[in-house]
Amino acid sequence: MPSSQEERYNYLSRLYAFSNDEPYNLIARSGLFCLGFTTDQDTTVHGHGSAAVGVGNDYNILTQTKKLDMYGKMYDCPNIHFVDSIIDKADDDSRVIVSYGVNDCVPRFVEVSKQDLVLHLFSE
Repeated sequence: MPSSQEERYNYLSRLYAFSNDEPYNLIARSGLFCLGFTTDQDTTVHGHGSAAVGVGNDYNILTQTKKLDMYGKMYDCPNIHFVDSIIDKADDDSRVIVSYGVNDCVPRFVEVSKQDLVLHLFSE
């Protein structure tokens, strides 16, 4: 996605859902979003406005935010974020933990409700 600042592109993510049976066809795809930085006050996953619980990290100062225009709104997004895993939360079947890296410098994770994931997958 083109960026408004120095570097030309940002990495963005999508959620995908596949059928359980062969040939495992794609049945849904979310819009674009970015997973970024957080402080104790900011726990928002940017894109479609879903809230998530984040954990602060003292090494966030190693990374820089960029303004990115998505869906007519400006968001602070890292150049790179890469989702590593999505797993069920051990004590709550209605939530998942998403682990990801930011700008190849900082490990992060967020807790997200499965309902929010479904809304992103099947909303226009």
